[in-house]
Amino acid sequence: MSLGERKSVSLGERWRREATRDIDDQRLAAALEALPNIRKPMVRIRPGGIGAEMEGAMGSIHEVSLQIRTLPMKDWPTLIRVLRRSKSIIEALEQARVPRSFDRLVARVIGQPLFPDSRSVTYGCSCDLPEKPCRHVLALHELFARRLDEKPWELLMLRGVDLHDTLAKVKQIAPDTELPPLAYGVPEEPVLYPDAEDADLDQSLGLQALRWLVGDVSPRAVYATLEALNALSDDPPPPEDKTKAQVDSTAPTVTTDGAAPPAIGPPMVDAPPPEPLPSATEAALADKPTQSLDD
Repeated sequence: MSLGERKSVSLGERWRREATRDIDDQRLAAALEALPNIRKPMVRIRPGGIGAEMEGAMGSIHEVSLQIRTLPMKDWPTLIRVLRRSKSIIEALEQARVPRSFDRLVARVIGQPLFPDSRSVTYGCSCDLPEKPCRHVLALHELFARRLDEKPWELLMLRGVDLHDTLAKVKQIAPDTELPPLAYGVPEEPVLYPDAEDADLDQSLGLQALRWLVGDVSPRAVYATLEALNALSDDPPPPEDKTKAQVDSTAPTVTTDGAAPPAIGPPMVDAPPPEPLPSATEAALADKPTQSLDD
């Protein structure tokens, strides 16, 4: 199955996989049994945490919570500038969806992904059960996973991102003159990454790549590139005359003193040593005709 045909995984399923990693089936079954005991009117989702109250078997009330740090906002204006160059991400956010490409964009500009891994989420519960995390915490994870399938924008709220404010800044009327226009009128920035399942979210953009992405390129470099492109001819180069090239290659060149350089012959090979010259007697015998026995 290719990347284009691969079925996308919802935010809720991704959250469920991270939260239940290394959790055995018996504990998961206990968490699902405890799920109806969560007092849903008392579920609170706020930037940095999720809180809920759960009724115990004997009528007791347990306070359960999940905590995670909010995203740093110092580089958020840079992300908004880049986000203006992706029509598909903007349309998804307007529909309250959170595409995987936006997660990768946040990871590369802000320095950490929007979607957290299980190690960055801490938990707490007022129960005294020995297993950690307890079934109440696992039940809260499952509840939030189901909520993400219905309201994926709550992940933005949890990470401290104001979706309405972000979209308002993305759609500001004043154009950003510091950004170079997209080539050929395409609606997407080529540097932005698609919604594939197997991409690295831990690698941030380097300074040079980030400067290029936000349009921090000197006008001199832009003008030089445009002039070089305009200087290119649309006509293909004439075919090379092989006969003329061979004649030119055999014609002798003249040095600065007016004399032709010595001809360059084939490369020298090691010749066998010359045989010794015959003596006068050997030469005479060689020239004397051979007589037969009958003479």
